[in-house]
Order: sequence, then C-alpha cells, then structure tokens
Amino acid sequence: MERRLTAEQLQVLPELAILTTLGDVLQVAITALLAAHPELSEAEPNPLLSSPPSAALCAADSLVNLADVMKDAIDCYRRATFHMINFVPRAGEASINF
Repeated sequence: MERRLTAEQLQVLPELAILTTLGDVLQVAITALLAAHPELSEAEPNPLLSSPPSAALCAADSLVNLADVMKDAIDCYRRATFHMINFVPRAGEASINF
C-alpha cells in the first residue's frame, strides 16, 4: 500500500505525513540493526555451536520485533483510513456529490 501521498490527501489526514515518515525511519532502523547483528537474520541458530546472546543482541532483537509491530500498526491505520483519502479530488478536478 506504499504510495506517495498528495497535498490534497494530507489535508484530509495530515497525520499520515508523520506516520509515513515514522514507517520509513523504522525500516531504516531495522536494516541498520540487522546489519550490526547479522545473527538476527539466521532462521534457527544451533544452540550447541553458539555462545549465549549478548545484551546488545537481545535488545536489538526486541527493537526489530517492536519496529515490525509498529510498522504493521501504521499500515493498519493507513488501510483503515484509506477510504477517506481515496475519494479526495485532485487539484483541478471537480468533486461530484452523490
């Protein structure tokens, strides 16, 4: 559902400006954390071959999980309010009331 919002749409739902920005920042944070802790990308680490996770790794894992939850919540809000911005006429277009 990612798409660029128009000025007219932001007049109806101005909160989408910061929510879209927040979603983008969360994605950058996830990418940076995964780069700093590549073991977070492993499907199932072998407990016999690995040492106990560090505090930083545990914190990074929590941050990635919470960022994913927050991104999902932002997407849910966008879907829930999409009908409000989907029918906003573009500049120069006449609105038709039914």
